[in-house]
Amino acid sequence: MQFSVNDKVIHPAHGAGRITGIEQRGQVSDSTSYYVIEIPAQRLTLRVPSQRMEQNGIRPVMAPAKLPGVLARLRSPADLLPDNPGERQDGMGQKLDTGRALQLAEVVRDLTWHRRRAHLTKRDTDLLNRGRALLAAEMALASDTGIAEATRAIDAALAAGMESSAAQE
Repeated sequence: MQFSVNDKVIHPAHGAGRITGIEQRGQVSDSTSYYVIEIPAQRLTLRVPSQRMEQNGIRPVMAPAKLPGVLARLRSPADLLPDNPGERQDGMGQKLDTGRALQLAEVVRDLTWHRRRAHLTKRDTDLLNRGRALLAAEMALASDTGIAEATRAIDAALAAGMESSAAQE
C-alpha cells in the first residue's frame, strides 16, 4: 500500500500517527525510501522502510464512518473472560497486538466489564489502559477531535452498555 505525506496511519504497537515525510537513505544507486511517522501521544518519530509498512501492520486510520460501529461494540454485552489470569491476558494481548479498532474496543469493553465482577491484576489494568489509549488516539485522529473527547465517547458508550445490561438483569 502506498502512503503520502499527511496520511493518518495506525502502528499496531505505537498507535495513531501521521506521515510527516518520506526520506531516501543509502547510496544513490541503492537507496531505500522511508516513511517518517510522528506518533504524538508517545512523542515518538518512527522511520519505517516503505517495503515494510504492511509487514509491520501499519495501516490507514479507520474511516470516520466506522466510529459508530466501534461505539456500538463498546456498548454491546461483554464476552465472559477466563478466570485464569494468564489465559485472559494472553487473549487480550493478542487482540491489542492486532491494532484493529474493533479488537481494541473489545479489549476495553471486556476488561471494563471483568473489573465489575472480579479484581483486575496489574497486567489486566495495564492492558486495559493501553487499549483505551490506543483506541482513543485512533478515534481522535479519525474524527479530527482531541483525545479527551474520544475518551469521553468511550466512557459514555461503556456506561450506556453497562446501564442497559443492568436494566435487563
